[in-house]
Amino acid sequence: MATKTLMSVEEFVRLPEPPDSRYELAEGELVAMSPTMPLHNLVRDKLLVLLRTFVMGQRLGTVFSEQAYQLSRNTVRIPDISFMRAERQFEMNKLPVGGPDLAVEVISPTNTPREMDQRVSEYFAAGSKRVWLVYPEHGEVYVHGLAGVTRRRGEENLEDPELLPGFSVKVSSLFTQD
Repeated sequence: MATKTLMSVEEFVRLPEPPDSRYELAEGELVAMSPTMPLHNLVRDKLLVLLRTFVMGQRLGTVFSEQAYQLSRNTVRIPDISFMRAERQFEMNKLPVGGPDLAVEVISPTNTPREMDQRVSEYFAAGSKRVWLVYPEHGEVYVHGLAGVTRRRGEENLEDPELLPGFSVKVSSLFTQD
């Protein structure tokens, strides 16, 4: 019977960055992340620019792309986009401990519902307030909050008055190539 080699967050952080792949740490297990496709990158980058521009203009905090977070003793996740409110303190030269206030995951065809449920649970257990799951192939965004889940699509607005007061974007605009 094969045994898994588990590693600590400290060991994970010291790993050399491989030239052609990325990894996360899930309960001590090193997990390779699939390469992203152009649709994934276009949607992520469009939302990243919208969020970063809004957050900087309102001085609400910091928006990151693919920032690693230590969610628990042996779990490090890298959301596609994350937002940390201005009042959150973290060191710029260390892995942030705890979940971002908002974690955004752009769903790829290789992501399974079980995997995404696990990630959402991990983010909330680590203190995240909201998780957005963006489905480019379906043109939908699922907004997970502590009170439940809301689906947004088409001409509906993606908003979060609590975390991002004043931010609003039509969901359909996230999936166009303009």
